[in-house]
Amino acid sequence: MVGRFLPLLVVCGLAAGQRPPVLLVDGYHLLCQKDNLSSQHDFGELEQRLNAEGVRTAFFATCSVSGRPSIEDLGNTLGAAIRSLNVPQVDLVTHSMGGLIVRSYLSGKQSSGAVFNPPMDPKVRKWVSIATPNFGALLPTIALPFLPDAQARELVPANRFLFDLATWNQNRDDLRGVDTVGIIGNAGGVGPVAGSNDGTVAVTSASMSFALPDERTRVLPYCHGAGDLTSILGLGCDSPPLAKIQTDNPLSWQIIDSFLTGTDDWKTIGHSPSHDSYLSNFGGILRQTRDRNDSVLGSLTDQPFVTNPPLKGGYTVMIDKPGPQILLAIPSAAFLPALSLAPRMLVSIYGNNLAGSAVTINGRSLPVNYGDDHQINTLFPGDIAPGVAKLTVTGPQGSQTVSVLVEPAVPAIFTMDGSGTGAAAAIHIDDYLSIYLTGLGVEGNLPAVFLNGQRIRVSYAGPAPPFNGLDLINVQLPSALATGNITITVGRMASNSVTIPVQ
Repeated sequence: MVGRFLPLLVVCGLAAGQRPPVLLVDGYHLLCQKDNLSSQHDFGELEQRLNAEGVRTAFFATCSVSGRPSIEDLGNTLGAAIRSLNVPQVDLVTHSMGGLIVRSYLSGKQSSGAVFNPPMDPKVRKWVSIATPNFGALLPTIALPFLPDAQARELVPANRFLFDLATWNQNRDDLRGVDTVGIIGNAGGVGPVAGSNDGTVAVTSASMSFALPDERTRVLPYCHGAGDLTSILGLGCDSPPLAKIQTDNPLSWQIIDSFLTGTDDWKTIGHSPSHDSYLSNFGGILRQTRDRNDSVLGSLTDQPFVTNPPLKGGYTVMIDKPGPQILLAIPSAAFLPALSLAPRMLVSIYGNNLAGSAVTINGRSLPVNYGDDHQINTLFPGDIAPGVAKLTVTGPQGSQTVSVLVEPAVPAIFTMDGSGTGAAAAIHIDDYLSIYLTGLGVEGNLPAVFLNGQRIRVSYAGPAPPFNGLDLINVQLPSALATGNITITVGRMASNSVTIPVQ
């Protein structure tokens, strides 16, 4: 399958400059025809405009992959395509189902059930998600037996694929911390439902608010596209298409160009969900019911428009169960954009009904350094392998298991007030600074330390005995009076930004 596809991944453009190549990923096509093998069908002039800026481009044509494989298999093929470009990073622009392909790739989702093998380095710098049906398209469940292929069936709301994708990491999807913006349309619908969709996908489903802050979704008065599925659904949308860049939809190009070049102009184009007539009043809910020991009861239920949801402006996945509930597991030092943990890390588990619970990782008992009804502090073992692991709490009221992503290192700096922001928990003497953190992982993970974006010299990085899980980095500052923001990176993972404490 990969061999059939890769010859079509032709890189265009004269010079790369300082920007990575942009890979375009199209969506679902009921009938694959010759023009679907060119990006112009779905993306119009996008490649041409990017090439004119000196940016290399490539096109991942879903119709070039034989056999109409599942979205999971397309995600694996996308990963092979990205690696074949032989560059450190790429930028992605996707349309419709192409966004689900990217999410499947980032999570490493496999077609055999809820199995995930995420790439440790996805090689993705930025992603522009256009009209992604994150929680399904406007397809009725009764149509499921009549749909022609696995791709179409995975676009129906409340299917297991969409649920697994939305819950693969701590019962949510963090998009691996990739710098992402979503472009969605609200020109679909007529009468009382005008503005509720783009002709193919509900605004709640296309919104990226399930994973990103409000401003990261930009709502435009455009339609999903001119594809087969939109024509068949016939839900009323006659405005320009979102992704097909041409003269009559300048707003989409303005967002793409600004976001990929690193300016803030995209934040003023269109509006965010909190300023949208539908999204400011509604949210979607994908719900699963379980018993006290985390066994599933009944089928998934989907409600695209709920008036009093947990989150307005997008979807929330709700797992209703009595007994212990894990809501979040993060480094004890700080909340980071990516929900990743590391070997030999101090971890705080937040949730409900946790008092008296034991904690295991892949069946292995962990110490409970602190515990009450809403929080457990623990320590991950140093020899846990990178990848998806099973974190379980078991107490008098039952149990719950969530998947967590373990990466080789995830630096998180402790701060004076315990918030993860502000002054670092550090010792500042003359021009030397000793920074306390967690998440350096095992020996051999070499950190880089930056002051106001400039790298500074590290004289020691490693454990801070005798405290298990606590790390220490010693650095030399440019001067004893140096001030500003400190960040630490290990590989692709960056810490929280903190300030130098006053001596």
